[in-house]
Amino acid sequence: MKHLSLLFCLLLTNLFSFSQVENFDLSKYKLPDIKRQQLDFSFQSNGYNSSQFLISEGFYPPDTLRNESSSFQGDYNLGYSFYRNSQRIQSALYASIYGYYNKTNRENNWYNPVDDSNFRNDLSFNYDLKYFFTPTNWFVTAAPQFDIDINNYKYLQSENNWKDLTASSSLALGGGFGRIEQVQDFRHAILMIQEFDKRGVLKRNISEAEMVEFSTLISQLKNKRFFDSRKQKEAELVAIDSFLVNKGIVDEKSIKYFTGLEDIWVFGGLQIRESGKQVLFSITPGYYLGKIYDDSENNTNENISIQYRLSYVSKNPISLKWQGNYDFNISHGYLNRLQQQNINGVDKSYETRAFAKGQVGYYPNTRTYFDLSGMLALFNLSDENILDKEKFSAGLRIVTSGYYYISEKLRLGYSAGFERNKYGIFNNDVENTYYKTFNYNLNLNYAIF
Repeated sequence: MKHLSLLFCLLLTNLFSFSQVENFDLSKYKLPDIKRQQLDFSFQSNGYNSSQFLISEGFYPPDTLRNESSSFQGDYNLGYSFYRNSQRIQSALYASIYGYYNKTNRENNWYNPVDDSNFRNDLSFNYDLKYFFTPTNWFVTAAPQFDIDINNYKYLQSENNWKDLTASSSLALGGGFGRIEQVQDFRHAILMIQEFDKRGVLKRNISEAEMVEFSTLISQLKNKRFFDSRKQKEAELVAIDSFLVNKGIVDEKSIKYFTGLEDIWVFGGLQIRESGKQVLFSITPGYYLGKIYDDSENNTNENISIQYRLSYVSKNPISLKWQGNYDFNISHGYLNRLQQQNINGVDKSYETRAFAKGQVGYYPNTRTYFDLSGMLALFNLSDENILDKEKFSAGLRIVTSGYYYISEKLRLGYSAGFERNKYGIFNNDVENTYYKTFNYNLNLNYAIF
């Protein structure tokens, strides 16, 4: 009887220590002051050159074929990103330059020669800044965006060479209250402690204050800059191990501890989790220019626009494994066409949209996830009035996706979506006008050996 009582106590203790960290509230975690910046550059090029000379005996007199061809293409991309989180500021910046070049040349004495080329350059910049005034999270926001695309085409056969330019810019200004934080680092810490508990290397329970301290360390480590990924991983594992050992939380003598530490550190933070509620109102003026440099008279599209948007977003980490998100959004936009290539087009238009969206996510372990989302939308597009009752449309979209990590040799992923749009919902003349679609994707990875 004593042995059974002792076994029951041990089982109860293990159950309590396992559930203790699982019941920690993810929404209480606040990211520390962090800055992260990254510069990425990629370049690739390929091409060929060939020459052919052939005497054809089937013709009289014998004919010859001479063919020389070459092709060259390449592209590059330079991207810079910056992220900052502090008590006062949340900001994200991304800028990129992309270039593409393609040239094809063919000369022979049987077919028409070819000498085509295309040169393209894209520049994009966007910045999202929120500045918080008070602990109650009232904030103002500014989000400038700029894009420019330049293309240069040359075609010998059509004797048609032209250039085109498209540029767009906008600036969203607004404010609101509420704050949304990324809390996956707190979940990462919990998963790590749970793994040590499963492997029998956890020496004692960890308090909520220690868990927050541990999560803060994880957030700081993830945002340090390293040039060597091997040195980065080594420094991260050493820092995590030092924290756990100095606090007397784990027994590091077992190989189970080290393998568990590395596994959860690499795979335990891959799933993004967020927490918080936010109301935002913004006004966004914008400008667009599209111009083709040729001999035609109507070669320019130019317009100005302004959009008003009110949104409410909620991110709710229900538990360690469940996430519930929803948002409501209503917007109204006005577009004034200053110049347009289509001379029969209207000079102005109005667009009003409203939608409600909900999403549920399930994350049973570090690699597996399932999510289901639905969106109901109502929109109105009019060329004459701000709202035209004859041109209301509605749409419904349902999407689900998942990734089931059964083992290293067997993995299953899927996605499926259904969408239905009905046009003129208050107009009897277009009663049967609708659009619906269904799509899915299923993939299975199985390694035989």
